[in-house]
Amino acid sequence: MKLQSLMRRFVLAFSLLCFSFAPHIAHAQSASTVDEIVISGNQRVSSATILSYLPISLGDNVRASTLNSAIESLFETKLFEDVSLSIDGDKLLISVVENPIVNRINIEGNEVLKDDVLLAELNIQPRRIYTDQLAIEATQQLLTIYRLSGRYAAQIEPKLIRLENNRVDLVFEVDEGPLIKISSIKFSGNEAFSDRALRQVISSRVERWWAFLSRTDKYDEARLDFDIRLLRQFYLARGYADIDVTRAQGGLLPDRSGFAVSFELTEGARYKNGTVSFTSEIPGVDVNELRDEVPLVEGDWYDVRFMEQGLLNVTNKLGTLGYSFVNVTPQIDTNAETAELNVQINIGAARKSYIERIEIVDNNRTLDRVVRRELGLVEGDAFNQLKLDKSVRNIRNLGFFRRVEVANFRGSSEEQTVTEISVEEQSTGDLQVGVGYSSIDKASFNFGINERNFLGTGRKAEFTVGVSNSSTNIRAGLTEPYFLGRNLSASGSVFRDTRKESTYTAKSTGLDFGLGFSAANDIYHRFGYVISQNKTTAKSTTASSVTGEEGKTILESAVSYRVGIDKRDNRFDPREGYNASITETYAGIGGDATYLKSEFNLGYYKPFNFNSIIFGAKLRGGMIDGLGNNVTQSSRFFLGGRSVRGFDGGGIGPRDTGNKASVGGNNYYAGSFEVVSDLGLSKDLGLRWTVYTDYGSLWGTDFPDGVTGANDNSMRNSVGFGLLWDTAIGPLSFYWADAVNSKSYDKTRRFQFNIGTRL
Repeated sequence: MKLQSLMRRFVLAFSLLCFSFAPHIAHAQSASTVDEIVISGNQRVSSATILSYLPISLGDNVRASTLNSAIESLFETKLFEDVSLSIDGDKLLISVVENPIVNRINIEGNEVLKDDVLLAELNIQPRRIYTDQLAIEATQQLLTIYRLSGRYAAQIEPKLIRLENNRVDLVFEVDEGPLIKISSIKFSGNEAFSDRALRQVISSRVERWWAFLSRTDKYDEARLDFDIRLLRQFYLARGYADIDVTRAQGGLLPDRSGFAVSFELTEGARYKNGTVSFTSEIPGVDVNELRDEVPLVEGDWYDVRFMEQGLLNVTNKLGTLGYSFVNVTPQIDTNAETAELNVQINIGAARKSYIERIEIVDNNRTLDRVVRRELGLVEGDAFNQLKLDKSVRNIRNLGFFRRVEVANFRGSSEEQTVTEISVEEQSTGDLQVGVGYSSIDKASFNFGINERNFLGTGRKAEFTVGVSNSSTNIRAGLTEPYFLGRNLSASGSVFRDTRKESTYTAKSTGLDFGLGFSAANDIYHRFGYVISQNKTTAKSTTASSVTGEEGKTILESAVSYRVGIDKRDNRFDPREGYNASITETYAGIGGDATYLKSEFNLGYYKPFNFNSIIFGAKLRGGMIDGLGNNVTQSSRFFLGGRSVRGFDGGGIGPRDTGNKASVGGNNYYAGSFEVVSDLGLSKDLGLRWTVYTDYGSLWGTDFPDGVTGANDNSMRNSVGFGLLWDTAIGPLSFYWADAVNSKSYDKTRRFQFNIGTRL
């Protein structure tokens, strides 16, 4: 192909010489008038197309320079392998040799990178016009792909196989060469931190035999730029405000066995916080009130993360005052002699603005109105950052989006703001599938579908089925979050539960309805009603306890009321905030059952180390009073499983002395302390780890005969760890736990797995 390119240039040069010295070309120099243009040699390219590229028309006076320009114009189309022009009297003769058409692209000799991967990157389709430049660019692109894979010794040679009808097969012969990884990482100029400590900061890694799935030990120049940013952030977070990474480079060792990566640093002095002052060009803003927004403590070591958080806090504070576009910039003055760093925060001029337009983008599935109804601002309102932040939190709490981001742009005037809310949709269907085996339930199967954004309308639809040797549970329901277009959440469901124990079979069939609304300050209220028919049939078994429902058909009619507050940043995966609720349920509005049930639920979440570590604490509990009547088994509480990990479902509390089945209890509490973090894990994996301890107890029954632990309220406790994995099909949870404090009659389970929201 290089020979073809040289031949083409030779022909062009030779033609120019001929036009300069040959007698008949000399005649052409004297301006011949073109009365006819004759084209030959073209097969696919029409004569009309050639004429459209030709800078010569009938009637033009043509000289050698004109022909030279015409040849260049036709070559620039990349349609022709060769072009020649000549003048014969008043005729312009054009002879062309068309570039061939690519028939097929083959890659040979490759084993590590498959054909489909390489061809997808090349994106050269058959029937494309072949040129030498095409082959050269494709070769360089393939070499780049191999280098990104760590194979810097790869060699690629393009070859051309000519076929009939001016077609060619383009073949790339590949010698992939050995995989070359990073063999050493060294630092120079570092005095405060060792090479070993800095190696843990950057993303590049030295080759390790056990990390055969890792890509961080492959040399990548783009990763070096990222490493520089990581090093700077590391030093700036530890007081080294003058840090400078003067050079970062990687070199292939002479024996081509690996890459040696080196970083040159200038650390500079380490500074402590000095004074923090403000200047403001906005009249009426009290800068003294802004000092508390900047978490830089005088005398502490300077940390750029506190600076960045302070600038964000100041910007948001000004946003609550109605200023949407404010230029907040820090001016840092360092004194190496005193090792102090003074900060002056300059607030530029700004005007209060109003919402001109709110745009929702990237919601391909979810309807616009579903997002807009969560907003506390509408077009025409005064800009308010506090309301905007609350709106974003409401949208996140829907659970429909993996990411929710807000950007404000200047509108048609300085006093107008265009707010853009960008979302990234995620799977809103929770699929729960479980298969298990135990000595009591034998084989069990659980299947559930919970769609939180049905057809993009924001409605919640659910259908669950649980089948085992001892029980069958079926439930289907629908929730409308904005009933009648108002701030009312309406829900309804039907259910049928069957439980088979050695002493009885209990069946419950019914419907429940609910209506809720939110009030000021995130306080919500929910009213509910359930009506069900419960029938318990006794049978001859070894069980010795009494359910209180043997042979009876009990109609239960109950109303409930819940009041709560929710300040969590995300309802499904909280990282900051708190929630609390109280629920009261009264049964006795008609029907056969009478009781008063009280339950509470508390949660608190606190981020540390700039949101890299999340601490969570939860507590819930309840009690039921028969109001002078005995509380039967179907109305009691059951505890274990997801509430207290390390125990089986219903694994805690009073148990039948005969068949060892759980009989439930009138009182319970359960809680947990948990730490969740992604420290030590790659951000790209979407993985987080957790360590936790759960606790709880269940006790009390109005039928204590034949029951073990009927009134034992001693605390059970478990400790464990888990992995939380955000995937394309939804969040996956894996938990391992050991019951460190349990009773001999409790039922434990070490491993739990869940697809969907976190426990």
